[in-house]
Amino acid sequence: MKKGNLVLAAVCAVLGVGVIAMASGYPKAADYGTGVPGPGLWPIVISIVLLACTAILIFRTLRMDPEKNTKIELWTTGTRRVYLTMAILAVYLFALPFLGFIIATFVLELIFIQWFAKKNPVITVVISAAITMVVYCAFRFLLNVPVHTFGIFTI
Repeated sequence: MKKGNLVLAAVCAVLGVGVIAMASGYPKAADYGTGVPGPGLWPIVISIVLLACTAILIFRTLRMDPEKNTKIELWTTGTRRVYLTMAILAVYLFALPFLGFIIATFVLELIFIQWFAKKNPVITVVISAAITMVVYCAFRFLLNVPVHTFGIFTI
C-alpha cells in the first residue's frame, strides 16, 4: 500500500504542477475587462487543492504503521468499474473536440446516470440536459470561458 500511495502521490503532484503551468498561460480577468475571472482560475485552485491532498497523502503514508501496509488488489469487481469509468472518460475527452461540449457531455451524463443510478430513461434525459445546460451557462456566461458548443455539428 505504501508503494501504491507514493506512486499515486507522484502522479498527482506531476498533474497538479502541469495544470498550474498550463493554466497560468490562460487569459487573466484583466484581459476581459469585465471583472469576470479568467479561465485559469478554477484549474489553478483545484490543482492547489490536489497538491495539498498529495502532501497529506505523502505525510500519512510515510507515518503509516507496518501492519496497515497491506497489499492492494488491482483487479476486483470494484476496480473493474473504476477502470471502465476511466475508459469512458478518456473516450469523452477524445470525442469532445469533434462532438462539442453539449453533445459529448449530454451523452456522458446519459451513460453515467443510467449506469450508476439506473433511473427511468426519460428522467435520465431530462437530468442530463439540465446539468449540461447549467454547466454550459456557468462556463459561458459566468466565467466568460468560450465553450466549443456543438463541434462538427455547428452550422
